[in-house]
Amino acid sequence: MPHVLISGGSRGIGRAAAELFAKNGWLVTCLYHTKTPIFDENITGIRCDVSNSILVTHAVQEAESKFGPIDCLISNAGISVKGLAQDFKENDYRKVMDTNFGGLFNLANAAIPGMVSRKKGVIIAVSSMWGQTGASCEALYSASKGAVDAYVRSLAKELGPSGIRVNAVSPGVINTDMLKDYSDKDLQDLAETTPLGRLGSPEEVAKAMLFLSSDGASFITGQVIGVNGGFLT
Repeated sequence: MPHVLISGGSRGIGRAAAELFAKNGWLVTCLYHTKTPIFDENITGIRCDVSNSILVTHAVQEAESKFGPIDCLISNAGISVKGLAQDFKENDYRKVMDTNFGGLFNLANAAIPGMVSRKKGVIIAVSSMWGQTGASCEALYSASKGAVDAYVRSLAKELGPSGIRVNAVSPGVINTDMLKDYSDKDLQDLAETTPLGRLGSPEEVAKAMLFLSSDGASFITGQVIGVNGGFLT
């Protein structure tokens, strides 16, 4: 059975991806940070702060010792802080960048050597449409996702000769915990702004990731795939 490692796999998009991959015959390792989740039979959780490179290296080694080489790495863990750019502190910057971009950096560094030695592998990062267009009052989050997009494109060029594909999915407004601070009116406005007239679901993003991990996407690399209902074109 192929093996996928997913960071931020305890809820939202990560949880949806874990369940979808498991249903499609994958062995799934989920990294989570705080609350211990309850997983299905083919999903195993490992507690890990992805902003810490040492912990990430140990988690990847543990996952591979239990389930074999990582065939697909999904860097999904992410956080956001909202506010005026002038009010953000250095701690806000470090927390957002170290998790959203640093998590991808640390996970890729730990997984790439094994993929290169096997001349195969897939890396998928979860970005955001705000990384492409920017969002008012989410400058740090937008910047961190822009860094993810640039890193994905660079890794794709670097790792392509080793048979490794690297892509990102770039969600639009998805109905996850990240929207918990939005009012009903805000959510309605976002849905109405989206050409398809609704919010997206975590499962819809997960389906895009499953496709990118498959042989059906064997000639797709270095792409940032929008899953945004037409919000950003």
